[in-house]
Amino acid sequence: MYEEDIIKYLLKVCEGLHPFYISRIAALLDMEYIKERGNKLTDFDYQKMQYGFYSTKLPAMIEKIGVEKVQSENGNYVKLKGDVEIHLPDEIKARIERILDEVCNMSEDELNKKVLTSPYYSQL
Repeated sequence: MYEEDIIKYLLKVCEGLHPFYISRIAALLDMEYIKERGNKLTDFDYQKMQYGFYSTKLPAMIEKIGVEKVQSENGNYVKLKGDVEIHLPDEIKARIERILDEVCNMSEDELNKKVLTSPYYSQL
């Protein structure tokens, strides 16, 4: 499927992200697909807990695509090492761009709440 390319695309257009943000944006993308098509776009495994979720697949995928770990005053994040090929349909890229526009100024708490309070969260 598109999981690795979604991660690459997010890291490229955002010039790096913390895995927390990658997982929340992927969840929002999957929930859009559930709403419109009845099923998720990705095979991410969402392990739900009381105050959030995690994916056991995400860390391994991030490492597999080759990232550089960056520590900064504004927080830690990962970014792509060099130029990578990304194979995503334009329709998926457009959806990701819309989600990024919507969440770009949200705090971690706001972003997490947006995912957790979605009526589609239980279907992830």
